[in-house]
Amino acid sequence: MKDWVKINFLKDRKAAKDEAEHISSLIANSLYPAKFTMPLTLQFELTSRCNVHCKHCYNVSGEDNAKIDAMTPERWKDFAKYLVNHGGIFQCIISGGEPLLLGDDLFGIMDILHDDGTSFLVISNGLLMTQEKAKRFAKYRYKWFQVSIDGASRERHDEFRQRKGSWDAAVKAVFMLVNLGIPVTVAHTVTPESLHEVDAMCGLAYSLGASGIILGEVMPSGRSYMNSEIMLSHEQRNILHEAIMRNMQKYAGRMQVQRSSGTKIQLLRAMGTPNAGAIIRPNGDIRLDCVAPFVMGNVISEDFCEVWKTKASGVWSRPEILEYVNSWEDVEEINHGRRNYL
Repeated sequence: MKDWVKINFLKDRKAAKDEAEHISSLIANSLYPAKFTMPLTLQFELTSRCNVHCKHCYNVSGEDNAKIDAMTPERWKDFAKYLVNHGGIFQCIISGGEPLLLGDDLFGIMDILHDDGTSFLVISNGLLMTQEKAKRFAKYRYKWFQVSIDGASRERHDEFRQRKGSWDAAVKAVFMLVNLGIPVTVAHTVTPESLHEVDAMCGLAYSLGASGIILGEVMPSGRSYMNSEIMLSHEQRNILHEAIMRNMQKYAGRMQVQRSSGTKIQLLRAMGTPNAGAIIRPNGDIRLDCVAPFVMGNVISEDFCEVWKTKASGVWSRPEILEYVNSWEDVEEINHGRRNYL
């Protein structure tokens, strides 16, 4: 078997370098902004609460569901209004924890941004989806609506997400959303136990009418460190890459089959272009992204636009961030280096 892990890593690294060089050329010719006065994309981690307890959760969501997040629904609405009043954002990624736990307040937050022209990428486990809620989601503009399904069978998924009935709910959610014309992407995390199910998983997503499926490994962060058995070995990663390529060809023109990039590649892509986004966490922290664990400020105690203006544009060139990125050596990434900086 070819070493697809290394081949794809080197290919992705070249693509990241080429993209950075292209954008640098555009900036030099005043055809692309050297910095953004407001982020193009913000991710709203609306809550740390969750109704499942996934073995791989990078946020360790659901550990304390009784806790009240500092970013209450009203604070999220106020922040959404603040963004609109300061020029707005192009795209908002809605995530958690599980965002549907906010109930009607979720739609209230989305409405504020929707009325200003924002599009969305919603990430949900689908457990709380109903026909009524699906119809309410149909009004918004989407990059896609992402539902996680971590097994081609209910037994596999429910065990991984540690919630009985969660597979049936996720499958039903995809079906309801697709039938309303909402573009749905299925997110599937591959583990040693589910590695042989990649073909079946792609077949399931296609049968449900999903427009795409993202296949990836466990991110070495958060709860995954307590469940090391869910990490793929180098040989298993090669099997995964081969399976993804096989399904890319099989579903070409019918369903998009994607593989998620490794940690090093994600970091290199972020470093190579002007910073255009950030994550707002349930405690108000403005985090660089979901890979690099660095905080730029806090929307509760600081003015977001001031933080963005003074810290965001050159954030990827900060010495501590460069040191962090460089710590992910190519050979370690190829062999699935696992480092915990949180």
